[in-house]
Amino acid sequence: MNAELDTTTTLAGLKAGHATERFNTSIAYIGLVLIWSTTPLSVVLSLRELNPIWSLTIRFLLALAVARGVLWLLKEPLPVDRAAMRCYLVGSFSLFWAMLFTYLGAQYLPSGLISLIYGLSPLVAGFFAHVVFKSQRLNFIQWAGMFIAVLGLAGIFGAAKMQGNIVVGIIYVLLGVLCYVGSIFWLRYENNREGGVSLHSLAQTTGSLLLSGIGLLVLIPFYWEQRPMAIPSWLCISAILYSATFASVLAMFCYFYLVSRVKPATLSLTTVMTPILAMGLGMWINHENLTWSMLTGAAIVLAGLLLYFAPDWWRAKSN
Repeated sequence: MNAELDTTTTLAGLKAGHATERFNTSIAYIGLVLIWSTTPLSVVLSLRELNPIWSLTIRFLLALAVARGVLWLLKEPLPVDRAAMRCYLVGSFSLFWAMLFTYLGAQYLPSGLISLIYGLSPLVAGFFAHVVFKSQRLNFIQWAGMFIAVLGLAGIFGAAKMQGNIVVGIIYVLLGVLCYVGSIFWLRYENNREGGVSLHSLAQTTGSLLLSGIGLLVLIPFYWEQRPMAIPSWLCISAILYSATFASVLAMFCYFYLVSRVKPATLSLTTVMTPILAMGLGMWINHENLTWSMLTGAAIVLAGLLLYFAPDWWRAKSN
């Protein structure tokens, strides 16, 4: 009798544990999608009254303070040996250059379009992995999805020709995507090389923010004339605080939590959902106007993304 009770209690505990795990995973997934969907909007709002360099510098310095504080609370070290500094340098390539180009482009683009262009990053990574690094082999369906997405982006370029500096903004953000993807491969190389180091994700983020912040502080004197002459509005300040805390720190926690708990195919679905939500939020909250031609191009890009990820989803479903 006691053995049966113990078994029943154990099974009940396991079920409760699985239910809690599923709930936490669901919350993290929803949180990640919402944060990534709203981050481009917060970037655009933070630039209403501030120069891009100043806005990004304030964001990174605030994010550095938050990340360092959380690292201290978790009692995790911040290594400063040569291998760790190399990893921070690689991470700063993503943060500094990718975000610098993104903020420069965000002056001219609606937030939904920024999110859509960043949604292409898995396709860019897949292309380089197949053609340059030979670490991934793309099949016909994935090539077709990539081709369709590029056609959609070309359509957006064509629709944007008559709209001032939108093309300039798209080029800036595409450069940011290239820097972001390049840093992924570079960091993978550093982690796999002899003498490489495996860092806590928050330590990696903190070190990268530190180097990026130093780089931006070096740039600030060249933009001293564009310094804020008055305290920004509560909307601008709120957007910067949101970017610093949620986008730079909390989103990272959610992402690394999910990486070890959900299938890659499930995680990749965020790439498709995020631009859709971002465009809707941009039109609703920021009253962003997208022409029908640009919306059609965006729909074609999303169709290409769906086709590109379809083989992974089919494999995940069959398993």
